[in-house]
This record gives sequence, structure tokens and C-alpha cells, in this order.
Amino acid sequence: MHKKVLFFPGKVCVGFRKGPLGFLLQEPSKEARRIKEDSTLQDKSAPIRTALVQQNALAVVRQRGGDASDRTEVLGEYILQFGKYKGKSFRWLLENDIGYTMYLIKNVQKEEASGISVTEGHSKDSLQSFVNYSLSFAEIQSLLTYEARGGGDMVASLEDDQLVGFGTRAKSTWKEIWDSRADGYATFILGKSCVPGTRMFKLQQYLQKRQQSDSASSPAEHASRVPKPLVMDEDEELERAMISMESSKLQVKTFAASATLPAAAKLGVSPGAKTGF
Repeated sequence: MHKKVLFFPGKVCVGFRKGPLGFLLQEPSKEARRIKEDSTLQDKSAPIRTALVQQNALAVVRQRGGDASDRTEVLGEYILQFGKYKGKSFRWLLENDIGYTMYLIKNVQKEEASGISVTEGHSKDSLQSFVNYSLSFAEIQSLLTYEARGGGDMVASLEDDQLVGFGTRAKSTWKEIWDSRADGYATFILGKSCVPGTRMFKLQQYLQKRQQSDSASSPAEHASRVPKPLVMDEDEELERAMISMESSKLQVKTFAASATLPAAAKLGVSPGAKTGF
């Protein structure tokens, strides 16, 4: 007796964005970036309960001829009930912003490890469902393992040639940022608290590795340099930092006049006057 094979013409799978070497691209897609930057494109409606989200997802899968018995496919049509991407499907977020996905996963894991629940309600239920959905993919698990091991051993030349991709130095390579660190830009990046997966985060990791390597070969550290004011136009975190960043002021030390005046001046005698002795 032959086993009946079911065919679902409308079955949809996640289309991960990958680079030329097969690694998942973590920066947001153009569509995702547009939503993040334009609040008018963001869904501000109240979150709905999970049961209704599931009901709507099942309807979508059945309507397109998908496999309603496939939990992963159904979850892919769940609609996000939180964040700037609220109103988009779980599958859409995996296809458009892996960096944000990793950020959410790590935050939930930290929260569970601490035993403290920061929020509750429909938004939190949606977040937990999305994290569980994301972790069901081997690609996400591999990326988590890769990052847990410190990013692995990437080919140095490939890292050197990576473009910054944001701000006034967008077209500079990572190596150029390191080589020109005297201008203070690298120091500024190294001192920031970056969101995992962002371009700034990746650049910071690269600079940290170069700094450690440089320190190992040259124990004597250079004096810290004051970073020059920068103008950024893409990365939100950098822009916020720049708003609060003040121009450095040089402190001029004034030495006591008695330290530089001749002894005669200290006695109250004019330097050119005759003493009569």
C-alpha cells in the first residue's frame, strides 16, 4: 500500500537573506529600515490576544493552499504585536531583520536566566511566540552558536575590506577606520554600547580584536585621544549619542607668577631699578 503524499501548492518557507559566503545578513532590509525610520508606517493599534492571532494565521495559510498542520508554517503567519514592526508577520521579520531578531532572542534569554519578567500581556505573548518560532530554524541556532564562540575565525582580509555602511564614514573600510584611529572615530566606536547585529556592533568587534592584537605586540599604550565631533546620518544609536555629545574643551593650567618672576620682583623691586647697594 502506497503512502499518500499530500501536496500543498501554497506552502511558503522563510527566505533568509545571505551574503556571498552563506552567512545570514543581519542588517535590516530597505523595507525594514524604511519602517524603522518612518513612524507613520508603524502600527500603533492595541495588541490582540494570541488566540485571535492564531485564528487569523490559520485562515491565511488555508486561503493560499498551505499546510495548516505545519506548526512552523502557521507561526510564520502570526502577526507581531510589539515593537516598530508590529503588524508584520513572524516570517517577514526573519526575512527582513535578523539583527533585531537576535537582539530579541538574547533579551528573552537574559530575562529567563534572571527569573524576572519585565512585561506581561499580549505583546509579551507575541514576543515569546516569535522567539520560539525563530529558534526552530537551524540557521538561527547556528548563528547563536557562532556568536557565542566569539564570531569564529573569519578571514582577516575579508574583515579588513568590510564597509562601515553608516554615517560620514560609510564608504570607509574597517581597516581604514583602524589605520586612521588617531582622528578619534575608532575610540568613539569602541566606547559605545551597541545593539547586537547592527553595523556599529560588528565594527566595534573588529576594532576590539585589532586593539587586543595591537596591545599584545605593543604593551605601551598611547595616551587617550579626545574624539572629534562627528556627524552621523543613519545609525540611530550614533545619532542619539551625537546629540548629547559636547565639544571637548582644553584646560589651560595657570602657574603662579612667583615661579617665573626674578627674585627682585618677588621683593617688590622693579627689575630695571638700581638698589643702591
